Parts: sequence; C-alpha cells; structure tokens
Amino acid sequence: RHIRLDTILRLRWLAALGQLAAIFIVEQGLEFDLPIVPCLIIIGLSALLNLALQMAFNPMQRLEPLYAAALLALNIVELAALLYLTGGLQNPFSFLFLAPVLISATALPIRMTVALGVLAVACASVLVFVYQPLPWDGDEPLTLPPIYLLGVWLSIVLAIGVTSLYSFQVTEEARELADALAATELVLAREQHLTQLDGLAAAAAHELGTPLST
Repeated sequence: RHIRLDTILRLRWLAALGQLAAIFIVEQGLEFDLPIVPCLIIIGLSALLNLALQMAFNPMQRLEPLYAAALLALNIVELAALLYLTGGLQNPFSFLFLAPVLISATALPIRMTVALGVLAVACASVLVFVYQPLPWDGDEPLTLPPIYLLGVWLSIVLAIGVTSLYSFQVTEEARELADALAATELVLAREQHLTQLDGLAAAAAHELGTPLST
C-alpha cells in the first residue's frame, strides 16, 4: 500500500500545468477577467513544494500512507482555493475533486481514503455558499439557480463515494489475486525443490550401492 513519491509529484506537476493552461485559455482565449495574481500564487506555491520535495527526498522512495495522504489532501485544498477564486461549483473543473480520492482508493488504506473523501466533500460543501463568481458578460450575466448548484454538489458527493468504493474493491481483489498467485508459485517451487532432492538422494544411493554390490 505504499505509493512512490515520484508518482505523486508527477500528478502534482500535471495538475499545476493543467491549471496554468486553463487559466491562460480562459483569460486570453475567452477574455474573462480572472484574479490572475492569486491563482498564480497558489500554483507557484504548489510548484515550489514540488521542487523542494524533489531536492530533499529520493523520488523513487515509497511514502508512508500518512505522508502520501497528506500530499493528496494538499491537492484537494489547493484545488478548493482555485475554485473559490473562479466560481466555486459553477466551475466545470470542480469534478477534479475526484482525482485525489481515487488515487487514494487504489493505493492507500481505507481509513485514509475515507478521510480524503470527507475533506473533498467538505470543500465542495463550502464552495456551494462561499466563492467569487465568474466574470460573465456584464450585459447578460449567467446566474445559476441554487437547485443546480445543489445538484452539482450531490453529483460530486455520489461520484466520490461510488467510484472510490468501486476502485477500492477492484484493487483489493487484484491484491488478493496477486497474493494467491504468489502463494501458489511458492508451493510449486517447494514441490520442485523436494522433487530435485528426491532425485539427488536416489542418485546418491545408486552411486553408493553399486561398489558395495560389486
């Protein structure tokens, strides 16, 4: 159940690059007036942490579940901060809350996954009420009804629960199958070893018996 630091760092770098690309496209392509400076500060701090971890630790080492869960929790908090600045649950990227929980479901103990799921749901719940609205067109601003935001929140909660449980069960079955296969291979190796010992014993008895018979 130990995940490598390099795996989490790659995911964090991918998230940072994706966030930068999304902000650039929305700001330059769609010409939305986003709070660029706060968003870049959050992404920059995430990148600095990645660099510090790469320089301080061996990326190939496997993390203890608690440390891996802490990094995944930090991903959730960073995403929540960016969503707060860019529309809350009105932002279509709010479904990215699923990613850290799914990673935890496939690599960490169940208690860590539950804790991360609760954190993601709590952040999504806060973003239903507390966020900075997206800068829509001033002439025709888009106002989403509360029932729609409630539906988005409910879909995120259900997706986190269902997909995480499914991923955890599939991963556990794969682990059990791998353990059973390893145990079978060990038994077969022991049987082969015993068979070889029997052959050596028979050959030794034959070699010793021939001169005695003569």
